Amino acid sequence: LLICRPNSHPFNNRTLYLEPGAQAKVGRSVARVRVSENNAIFDCKVLSRNHAVLWYKDGRFFIKDTGSSNGTFINNFRLSQTCSESEPYEISSGDIVQFGVDVMENTRRETHGCITATLKLFLPDGRETKASQKVGIGGQSAIIPPVDLYRLNQYIQEANQREQILETKLISLQKMVESTKQNSFLGWQAMIDEDRLLSRIDMLEKKLQYCQKNITEDKLHDELMKLVHEKEEYQNAAKEAMYKLHQERHEAVHKQISLEKALCTSEDECSLLREQLNKTKQQLQEMTICMDTLKNQYDEKVASSEEQLKAK
Repeated sequence: LLICRPNSHPFNNRTLYLEPGAQAKVGRSVARVRVSENNAIFDCKVLSRNHAVLWYKDGRFFIKDTGSSNGTFINNFRLSQTCSESEPYEISSGDIVQFGVDVMENTRRETHGCITATLKLFLPDGRETKASQKVGIGGQSAIIPPVDLYRLNQYIQEANQREQILETKLISLQKMVESTKQNSFLGWQAMIDEDRLLSRIDMLEKKLQYCQKNITEDKLHDELMKLVHEKEEYQNAAKEAMYKLHQERHEAVHKQISLEKALCTSEDECSLLREQLNKTKQQLQEMTICMDTLKNQYDEKVASSEEQLKAK
């Protein structure tokens, strides 16, 4: 039984019947294979078409990643690297399985969620399986101290918060770029207005020449003074428009340079955070392997001590 968790991409709970020796496929919905309540096919973009398989054998349940792009996780432990097939991994009732990881599309600013579910496993006689101490035929152990899980969870939450802050900054930068484009448009509009003013001045000068030929000296003087006054007003307006245009252009260029620097800084911070997150995950996997080795050594010493006691 796969029970949808709150942080998962939405799906209806699934009930799978695992026949001994048969495998149940986990993957993305395609034309030939559709979503059903009795299969593990999901309408989720972050899953591969052939993502993982589940099966039952000798009273135990297993899962294996079949070379997916975004990975399969059991209790936050990744079974294999990208596009690599994992070893069979024993699962128990109550384990949390995650297929894929959340992926964000930069073009649409849209996040595609992964599939996260709680496993409920029942034996053929109806009894629910108990949590096992060891998982995986490959010999890996999923026993992770709560302190390490808590620290990892804190690291991931902090990384997600920082990434969200960076996304907010990027959105703000995009708005500023749009504002700069708008200011540039207004600048071009000012140039058009200036051209209209110059055309008006030219027309008035021609009108003045015409009036000089057809009116008396007094009227000519009055018209001349009026035209000179209008010409000065238009020239002053044109100068103000040009000055304003120059200022807006200067501010737009300065703002564009600042935006480019801020964008580069944000991208560098985002890349650094991703690297830190990947390193943290790698350290957790190495810690898990180390703990498994220590536990095996401990088990061997206990077994050796018991044999020595029996021999005495």
